[in-house]
Amino acid sequence: MNDPTPETTGPDPLEIPRRLHDAMVAHCLREAPLECCGLLGGIAPRVSSFHPLRNAAVSETRYDADPQDLIAAVVSLRDRGAEILAIYHSHPRWQAVPSKTDLRENHYGPVPRIIVSLLEPVPDVRIWRLDPDSYLELAWRIVEDDEPAGPDAAARDTRTTREAS
Repeated sequence: MNDPTPETTGPDPLEIPRRLHDAMVAHCLREAPLECCGLLGGIAPRVSSFHPLRNAAVSETRYDADPQDLIAAVVSLRDRGAEILAIYHSHPRWQAVPSKTDLRENHYGPVPRIIVSLLEPVPDVRIWRLDPDSYLELAWRIVEDDEPAGPDAAARDTRTTREAS
């Protein structure tokens, strides 16, 4: 699985423990050829939980998180004093780049969006901040469970600004 490139400026990169990264990618692979979705939770910048959600749209090109699954995940996060750190979904037949639909249906504002592309044998994982007409790639990094959290840890910068195609 891929790691992003080093962060040099901006907010602390999202830190995703390898086991949670691998669980998220496995969820995407299991649901293919349908799109899948879910949440990563924790206390910024470290992800500490993985919440796979059912895709109520049952579609190869769209996702719609099952409302009951979404509520259960948010309640679980709230009970632990954690928050949604990222929302993920897969692109089984497309690059890990936001689509116009992703931009239009961004109901969580600045919450980072992870897109997992399944086009290649090794899934491509990229993280984005979505705006109504554009997107910015965000830095992130895979960490080991015993690695300390924080801004001094090395990351790779994958940030790019693009217009939606």
